[in-house]
Amino acid sequence: MDRKEFLKRVFLVDAIAIATILSVYLVVVLHGFLLDLLISTIFAIVLHPIVSFMVRHRIRRSIAVVVVVLVGLATLTGLVYLFTKPLYSAAFAFAHQLPTLVAQAQSGKGQLGALIIRFHIESFVSSNVSKITGAAGNVTGTLLSATKTFLTGITGIITIALLSVFILIEGPRVARSTLGLLPKDGRALAQRILDRSEKAVAGYVFGNIATSVIAGVVVGATLSLLGVPFALLLSLWVAIVDLLPLVGGLLAGIPTVFIAFLHSPIAGIVTLIVFLTYQQVENHVLNPVVMARTVRLNPLWILISVLVGTDLAGFTGAIIGIPVAAMIQVTSQELWHRYVASRGYLGQGNSEEDAAEDATEQ
Repeated sequence: MDRKEFLKRVFLVDAIAIATILSVYLVVVLHGFLLDLLISTIFAIVLHPIVSFMVRHRIRRSIAVVVVVLVGLATLTGLVYLFTKPLYSAAFAFAHQLPTLVAQAQSGKGQLGALIIRFHIESFVSSNVSKITGAAGNVTGTLLSATKTFLTGITGIITIALLSVFILIEGPRVARSTLGLLPKDGRALAQRILDRSEKAVAGYVFGNIATSVIAGVVVGATLSLLGVPFALLLSLWVAIVDLLPLVGGLLAGIPTVFIAFLHSPIAGIVTLIVFLTYQQVENHVLNPVVMARTVRLNPLWILISVLVGTDLAGFTGAIIGIPVAAMIQVTSQELWHRYVASRGYLGQGNSEEDAAEDATEQ
């Protein structure tokens, strides 16, 4: 190797190392923006079939995108309002009535006073009156803090919505331009990856939303028939938390069944039976139907994607973890198939889908 060739290789290695360091630095510094961009991309992928349907019916793409995003935001805002308003009202009313409840408890009046006398904790209440009364101010402060967090979340939602709009409008044009720069074989490979990723992500998200809505409706109807208070709020809680893979049903069921038991033992038992029955139906009937139309993910891969997503972005990360894992699996399947085909291992009787299935098993 001559000196010139040696210097070229050294320069190439140094350039790769510097580029890697800069990439890691940018990821660390811009992790918040990159996470918003990732969420926006997934939303855009999910909404793309709806936008394409409207475009096929002679609606301008920009108008279709704005309409779809606005409808999505309106739906999300309505759900947030229905979910937070009863909680805020109940907490504010409790904070306002707390001094009166403490006074009644001291004199043995009211339901709280009766419970105190029944369990013989009068001395504890008397010695901690000031602390209990002061908790009203703490509750009010907590409500203010929650309001600030809520407003911050609204700002984040607006940011993600705007990014989704621009991705939906400009995404296809950018994708076509980028694909046009690739050689013919690479262009076909990239197009297959994009098509399969869109199908996998959209199918999983729509299926997950459908099963969660069904769970909320079933539980809400059950609680309403049993006369359990806050049936609408609890049904929304079940529908939202059930979006979480693996543990969503458990997290949604424990507080719901507990509240039903507080209402009456019969209501608690019936709610528990309904929950267990629906979970069996969802796991063995609904989810297989949903997953049959998407990429089949290994349970370990699902668990890892959920844990990583939760660590990076909490509840939102847990939800988007599986779509990201599906895109990674699609990409790895297609690259594996390309490698197998280039090595001549692909038999004449095997199709691309067969090779992709082989890659999944391996």
